[in-house]
Amino acid sequence: MIAGDGLKPLDEHWRDAYRAARYARLLAESELNKRIRDIVLNLLVLTPDAKIGLPAMSSEGRLWMEKWTHVLEEMALRHGPYPAGFTREILHSEPFPDFTSTLAEKAARRMSALGLKSGEVLIKLGKRVHMEGLHREGAVRIQPASYFLGASHNGAVRDDELTIPLSFALTRNDVVRLVKNPEDVPTDVTDQRLDLTFTYPRDYWLYCLTTSIEPRLFVDFEADACVVIHDPSAFSARLKATARKHLSNPPARQGAAIYIDPLLPATPQVFVPFAKYFGYAYQREYRYCWLPRTTSPLEPQDFMIGPLTDIASLIEL
Repeated sequence: MIAGDGLKPLDEHWRDAYRAARYARLLAESELNKRIRDIVLNLLVLTPDAKIGLPAMSSEGRLWMEKWTHVLEEMALRHGPYPAGFTREILHSEPFPDFTSTLAEKAARRMSALGLKSGEVLIKLGKRVHMEGLHREGAVRIQPASYFLGASHNGAVRDDELTIPLSFALTRNDVVRLVKNPEDVPTDVTDQRLDLTFTYPRDYWLYCLTTSIEPRLFVDFEADACVVIHDPSAFSARLKATARKHLSNPPARQGAAIYIDPLLPATPQVFVPFAKYFGYAYQREYRYCWLPRTTSPLEPQDFMIGPLTDIASLIEL
């Protein structure tokens, strides 16, 4: 039970609100199961003593708890009281990150000892050999956006960076408001599902870091090292200046990724290179994009931006 206004628990307010606007009602069972898994993954944190916990009830933590309450209510409306409808497939449709592993324990204790604050640094996670090269020489590899859809990636990495799908459940009144001739809408029309997909027309290059200090990311990305960048402005200047020469100066953008809930998008304006599916929100990605105008296939690009030893620290587990 989550504390509410003294009259009714907060989770009951959330259940009432969901029943009044049941936005997930037209999802197929497999789609609802995926939504449940994605919400669970965003609710998990690794505590400093390497235990699995829940996020603080900040505005962000409350948002995820509200979404969790909504899917619980949708499952109850479909199948009956919990745990009806919940199957092993929901969380184990693919290997679940092992947050009780030795890697998780090392990461939790190491990151806790650093005393970092989320949002004040940029962090690049990866294998030790690559992170040593980044720290020592500024060895950078940028990948085509299409690379991240590869089947060999685990669930934390694999994503379609060229499309963002949205899905809406529309009542007859919603349909009437959308169509040119409302009188043509039958009075007995049932709820309708509207699926939209935003697509970027060509491939582009990506370089991704995180502003999060969550140790669980080492597990998600199967990393045994990271580079903590204490001066993001200096890093950005070096990266962009070198990339400008190496890539013949294509249009470039940088900034925090915008995470989009496909059922509840906060805005109708979606710029795909900076938009990501909400299931990855826990990663708090900060990205650099280079947007060439060519439609030719892109290849990974490697270049050196110079040593980062003056603005960054190498952390090895």
